[in-house]
Amino acid sequence: MRIPTLSASFGAEATLLLTTLRDGALWRMLALFALLLTLAAQLPLHYAIDVGREDGIGSDLPLVRGMFPPEEAAVGLFRWTTERAVVRLPGVGQRSLAATIRVLAVNDEVATRGARELELWSFDQRLALLPVRPAGAIYHLLIPPPTDWSGDHRIEIRSATVTPTNDRRAVGTPLTTVTVFADAGLALPPWRSILGWLGAGLALWVALRRSGFDPKPTQALMMPLLALAATGAWLDPPRFAFGAMPALIALTIGWALVMLLRAAPEVLRLTGLALLVISVALWLIDRREPALDLGWASMHLRAVAGLAALAFLAAAAICPACASIAARLGIAVPASHWRWLLLIVVVVFATRYGGKIYPDSMPGDIGFHANRFADAAFGRVLLTSRNRGVDFPYPPAFYLILAPFTLLDIDRRALLHLGAALLDAISPLLVYTLAAALHRRRGNGSAPYASDCLFSIPLVAAALYGLAPAGYLTTWWNFSTHIFTQFAHLLLITILIAAWSPVSIVLGDDRSEHPPTSLRCESRAILFAALVVVQLLVYLGHFGFWMNMSLLGCFGLATLAVLALRRRRGALQALAFYGAAFVTAQIVTALFFYSAYATMFAQQLATATTGGLTGLAGRAPAPFEVLWRTLWDAGFRQHYGFFPLALLPAGIAWLVNDAAKQPDRRRVTAVVLALGTIIVAGGFAALPFFSGSTLSTRWLMFSAWLVAVGAAAGAAMLWRKGWAGRITTLAAGGYVVWVTASMWLAALLWRIRPPEPF
Repeated sequence: MRIPTLSASFGAEATLLLTTLRDGALWRMLALFALLLTLAAQLPLHYAIDVGREDGIGSDLPLVRGMFPPEEAAVGLFRWTTERAVVRLPGVGQRSLAATIRVLAVNDEVATRGARELELWSFDQRLALLPVRPAGAIYHLLIPPPTDWSGDHRIEIRSATVTPTNDRRAVGTPLTTVTVFADAGLALPPWRSILGWLGAGLALWVALRRSGFDPKPTQALMMPLLALAATGAWLDPPRFAFGAMPALIALTIGWALVMLLRAAPEVLRLTGLALLVISVALWLIDRREPALDLGWASMHLRAVAGLAALAFLAAAAICPACASIAARLGIAVPASHWRWLLLIVVVVFATRYGGKIYPDSMPGDIGFHANRFADAAFGRVLLTSRNRGVDFPYPPAFYLILAPFTLLDIDRRALLHLGAALLDAISPLLVYTLAAALHRRRGNGSAPYASDCLFSIPLVAAALYGLAPAGYLTTWWNFSTHIFTQFAHLLLITILIAAWSPVSIVLGDDRSEHPPTSLRCESRAILFAALVVVQLLVYLGHFGFWMNMSLLGCFGLATLAVLALRRRRGALQALAFYGAAFVTAQIVTALFFYSAYATMFAQQLATATTGGLTGLAGRAPAPFEVLWRTLWDAGFRQHYGFFPLALLPAGIAWLVNDAAKQPDRRRVTAVVLALGTIIVAGGFAALPFFSGSTLSTRWLMFSAWLVAVGAAAGAAMLWRKGWAGRITTLAAGGYVVWVTASMWLAALLWRIRPPEPF
C-alpha cells in the first residue's frame, strides 16, 4: 500500500464528506424538518390506547410494559398489570396531559386478597393514590410534564399483587383503556426523538450524496420522505418517536454500505485495520480490571467495531474482485446507474433492518430461528422441523456461516436480523448484473439495454426485486434460512447466465463471443468450483429450494442432452462439465446431510402412497375456493402487486425473441432457466388443486428472479407505446409500491400479518 495513494484516497473521501456537510441545502432542509416536528408537538392531542389489543390498528404495543399477555372478558380486552406497569408516551411534548384510565371488575378472591389502591407515578413524582373498586372504575387525573424535560411521558401504575387460585401469575389490576388529551398550545418539543430523526435525515443525506446524487436531486428525493415523517409525528406521536433510534441505526449502516461499495480499496483496508485495533483494545479492557469500566457499552462497542472491521476488510478484497470479474464478462455499471443502485440498496436495507429493530414490530419466526441457530452452533446440525403437519429436514448452512460471528458477543437474533437484511440489500446488485448481461446493445457489451434514457431494464429489474412486496414477506415472517437460500439461489442463477460456457458454440455460431469472455482452463476450474459451492449453499440452506433447484438442474441437463443427441457442437462437453458440477453437489449434499433422514423419507413415502399428501399431513383437503382465493390474493396480488406477473409473459417473449435473433450464450441459457423455472413453479402451484394439500416449496419466491427480469422487460415494451404506455407503466409501479408500503407499515406499527411467502 503506497502512502501517496492512500493519502490521496483518504483526502478525497474527507473532502467529499466535508463538502457534503457544508451544503446549505442540507441544513435548511433539516431546519425545516425540525420546525415541522416542533409544530407537531403544539397540536391538540387525543390519543387512546386499547390495552389488550396486541395486534391490529389501535394496538397497545410498544406503548405498554410490565403487563401480562392480553385476555378477553365480556366487556372487552384487557391486561393484568404487574407490581409495576408502565404506559409509555414518548414524543407528545413537554406539556400536561389529561388522562382517563379504565379498569375492569375483579372477582371476589382478587377483591379480597388483592390490591386496595393504585399508585400513579410519573417518573419520580407520585400523582395520585386511587382506591380500587371491585366493580371496576374509570379514573380521571392530570399528568404534569416530565420532570426530565424530555417531552416523553411515562405513566407508572404501582399496586400490590395477588396470585389467584389455579394461576401462577402475581396480578395487580385488569387495565383495559388509557386515553390522554392535550389542548393546542406552546410546549417544548420532545428533543430526544427530534434529535434522533434529524440524525437519521443527516445519515440519509450523506448516503445519497456519497452514492453520487447532486444536492438538488438529493433534496428532491428527501423532501417527500421528510413530509411523510412529519405527517407521522402529527398522526401518531408516540409510535413516530419510537422509530427515531431504529431509523438512525438503519440509515447509518446504510451509509456504511454505500462506503463499502464505493470507497477505494486502500481506504477500506486501512479503516478496517483501525477498527480491528479498536475492537481488540476494547476486548483487552474487558479482560482486565480497567481504570475506566465501560461495562455494557464496552461490550457493544467491541461487537460493533469488530463487525465493522470485518465488513471493511472483506469489502476491500471482494469489491475489486467482483469488478474484475464483471469486466472480464463484459458487464459494467454506468456511473448514471450506480447512484440509483445504491439508493435501492440503502432503501432495502433501511426498511428491512429498521423495521425489524423497531420495538415490538411483527416478530415472525425469530425465536424459532434463534433456537435453531443455538442448536447448530453447539454442533446439533441434523435439524428437523414441521410444516403443515409434515416433518422435513432443516438444513443449517446459514446458521453455520453466522456461527463464528457469535465470538464477537453479538446476540443471535441481532445476527439473524442483520445478516438477512444485508443479503436482501445486496440482492438487487445481482439482479442488475443478471439483467445487464441479457439486455445490452449489440456491439457494446458494457452498455445495459434501455428503451430510452428514462427507462433502464436492469435498474427496473433491480428495483422490482428489492422493493416488491415478496421480499418483505420473508422479512416480516423472519424466514432467515429462506432469505439466505434465496440469495444463494439468485447468485447461482446469475453465475449460470453471466458465466456459462459459450452456448453459442453448442448452437454452432460463435461469432457473438469475444475472446475476453472465453473461458480458459483455469477459468473453467474456478467456475466448476463456484458452481459446486453455490449449489451446496442452496441445497444445504433450505429444503424446498433443494427440491426446486434439483428439478431445475435436471431440466437444464436434459436440454443439453437433447442438444447432444442432435449432435450440436460442444453440447456433449457442456453436458459433461455442468453435469459433473450438478452431480458432485448432489452427492455431497445427500451423503453428508440428507442421508441422515433416509428413514423419515421412506416412512413419509409409504404414508403418501396410501393416503396422499393430505394423509401425510393428517389434514383434510383444502377447498378449491380457498386455494384459488389464496393463490389470487395472497399470491399474485400481495406477493408482487399483480402487474409484474401480468407483464411477465411479454418479457419472456421478448427474451425468447432476442435469443432467436441473437443466439448468444447468455440469452439461450436464460431462456432454458426461465422455461425450467416456469415448469417447476407451475407444477408446484397446480399441485394443491389436485392433491388438496397446502404443502409448499415456496415456488413463487423461487421465481422471483424471473419475475423481476421478465417484468422489467415487459414494462420496457409497454413504456415504448407512447404516453399512454408510460402512464400505465407508472401506475402499475405505483400500485406495487403502495402494496409494499402499506404492508410494511402495517407489520411495523401494528403487527398485522401479511401472507406467508410461497
